[in-house]
Amino acid sequence: MNLSKISNEMLLDEIKNRFTERDTIIADSKNMMKNLEEINKKLSKSEENRSKFMSIIKNEFNNPLFSMISLSKSLIKSSKDEKVQFIGQSLYEESLMLSFQIKNIITAADIESGTMDIQTSRINFFDILLQIKEELQYPILYKNIILLSNIACESELYLDREKLYLILLNLISNAIEFSPANTKVIIEIFEEINDIKIIVKDVGEGISEHEKENIFKRFYQAHSGMNRIHRGQGLGLSVVNDLVTMLDGTLNFESELSKGTTFEISLAKSVVDGCGLFGDDDFLFATDESSEEF
Repeated sequence: MNLSKISNEMLLDEIKNRFTERDTIIADSKNMMKNLEEINKKLSKSEENRSKFMSIIKNEFNNPLFSMISLSKSLIKSSKDEKVQFIGQSLYEESLMLSFQIKNIITAADIESGTMDIQTSRINFFDILLQIKEELQYPILYKNIILLSNIACESELYLDREKLYLILLNLISNAIEFSPANTKVIIEIFEEINDIKIIVKDVGEGISEHEKENIFKRFYQAHSGMNRIHRGQGLGLSVVNDLVTMLDGTLNFESELSKGTTFEISLAKSVVDGCGLFGDDDFLFATDESSEEF
């Protein structure tokens, strides 16, 4: 372009156009910022409503559920009438199942919102397993599943008990759910130099190759629709995976159709020097060659 042919008027027009474009860009940016502020307000309101909703679930559901569990348990113990026993057992079983599912729902929501923190305390693995056995007593009874434990820990271990409990509850519940009747589920817990290993084995249905990449997804179920034969929302393994990640651990599994599944968790070990985790009168640890029913 020959600059000598450009007049002052042409330069002024070009400058005006550039300023007009700048003003348009500024106006568009202001509108965009205003829209983003509105979206942010809606998101904040949505998060506030979600928090209120989860608070309602925790308080308004958990408290009545705890009462239902306690009352139905008392009903079973206090009455010898067969009809009352049946009603009490049915109520107790359904209350335990509902409580389990609500724990997963609340945990998944807390993980998604980033509001969950780590609370470390001294761990007694055998107490945790006994609590889980109590909660899963009916599916264990119905399928005549034998739970075997092999706990080999000599140190005082410190982990987040509630997260560890929910991890084991989901893995053991799944192992029972997908195992045939009259079989065994094995739980192995042992120390390595820097880690705690937790292994849950079953001889159940197994996981097909095309399902393996999906099992940790939220709400994924291997059996769904008309083919659905197992209870639950498909949250359990996703919750387990997220909790293990929160605890800076690793989760691996091996599975073969019709032969069973093994989940293995590795968690960083936090110990306190001194006496062993259990006293002389507590649970006797099984040797490496055997597992003990609990």
